[in-house]
Amino acid sequence: MNIKQNYDWLRDFHGCDGGDIGSPEKPSVWVCGIEWGGGHTVENLRQIAAEPYTGDTEFGFGDWQECVAYPYNISVCKLLCALNGGQVENYRRFAEEVQPFVHKADSGYFKMNLYPIAFKNTDASLWQQEFSEITGFADKQEYVNFCNKYRFAQMNQWAEQYRPRLIIGFGTSYDKEFNVAFSDGLSGFRQEEIVGKKLKWKRNQNDTLLAVLPFPSGSHGLNSNESLQKFGERLAELLVGRE
Repeated sequence: MNIKQNYDWLRDFHGCDGGDIGSPEKPSVWVCGIEWGGGHTVENLRQIAAEPYTGDTEFGFGDWQECVAYPYNISVCKLLCALNGGQVENYRRFAEEVQPFVHKADSGYFKMNLYPIAFKNTDASLWQQEFSEITGFADKQEYVNFCNKYRFAQMNQWAEQYRPRLIIGFGTSYDKEFNVAFSDGLSGFRQEEIVGKKLKWKRNQNDTLLAVLPFPSGSHGLNSNESLQKFGERLAELLVGRE
């Protein structure tokens, strides 16, 4: 790793879609994935790595239709619709009325990722040699290790500063990473089964509820309206202390 490299961009809001990050007085719900899909190009990553550090939280989607433009976002909106007391079939109405993740919408929802570089999937082989030249990391694992230590520490500070009422992490195999990023990294999760799928959750000392759910796609994920509805309803129960 090149110690002269500027790593500020790995400790800021790169990799996040934004929205309403909230405050202790008006806490939001955060939704956190693993990393953006699609994949960054070499030129795109070079531009990102060269951007100066900023702590600005005022960013998000341009309009509500971006919230339902991709399958992942559609599933997220369905889950949030159920969490908000609605039925998943009405996710478009929810997105239009609430405008989750939309810039300056004051929606109470914020969207982010554990890692800032976009890949088509989590396969480490998608790391390109040019990425090493830009970032200073020998491979994806070295980049991940850096994020796990330094980026997660920053994310932990965000959680303490803004005090979200609920953090939803997608990807139950990443429960340790979510635990470090948003909690003490020590105490374990409670676990339960909903429609044959695992929900892991815990409460932080500041009363933030951290829940780790299956990814909203794939044969083992939240791949049906029923599962999204049930998980959203259960999260709503946990938020009001029905354990």
